[in-house]
Amino acid sequence: MRTEHFDGRSHAFTLIELLVVIGIIAIMLVAIVPAVNSLSKSSGRKGAISNLLGAIEQTRAQAIKDGQPTYLVFPDQLPAGTDSATTQKYAYRSYALFEDDPANPGAQKQVTPWRTLPTGISIHSGSLGYLAKTVPFSFTPVGATATANFPYLKFNANGEVDPVSTPSATTGTVQFGIFEGYVDSNGLHFTSGSQATESIAVSRLTGRAERM
Repeated sequence: MRTEHFDGRSHAFTLIELLVVIGIIAIMLVAIVPAVNSLSKSSGRKGAISNLLGAIEQTRAQAIKDGQPTYLVFPDQLPAGTDSATTQKYAYRSYALFEDDPANPGAQKQVTPWRTLPTGISIHSGSLGYLAKTVPFSFTPVGATATANFPYLKFNANGEVDPVSTPSATTGTVQFGIFEGYVDSNGLHFTSGSQATESIAVSRLTGRAERM
């Protein structure tokens, strides 16, 4: 018959062993957190691309369905007197769909509310620089009567990109860059060390958009 003998001593971790384990966990966290942050930011860009692809297709479809010119509008500099919080939320970060109003020739009516991109994501100012700013659109986040000449992408009743909206375009596509950061009077400010950009190309001939 086998007899087990116990010396009564505890087999708990020593202080040194605990410190080693804590050190290993700390090293793992340092390695994991940047990867998680990078994944989150990448998801934000991808979400913005998905949102804009949907908005572009909706604008094109609206033009074909109603037989009216439609506009996808992108606020850059907001109406004078707009508070900084509203500017940060909408400038280079939002869009809305408008169309010509047959009941009021020369005017446009808003079809969708103003929508914003995921937090921390903006539209590259260079992209909007190619678009015309010749039509005043209402900007309801400031007030019902507030208007401003924002950049816009215009589609005709055939679903094509109207060349009037892209007077500076030199290729067969209109391109939009999406990045992590913001735009102000001093230019672009990237909040990602990689300065990564996601892009969309819209065919001027067909009005179709795709991720580049």
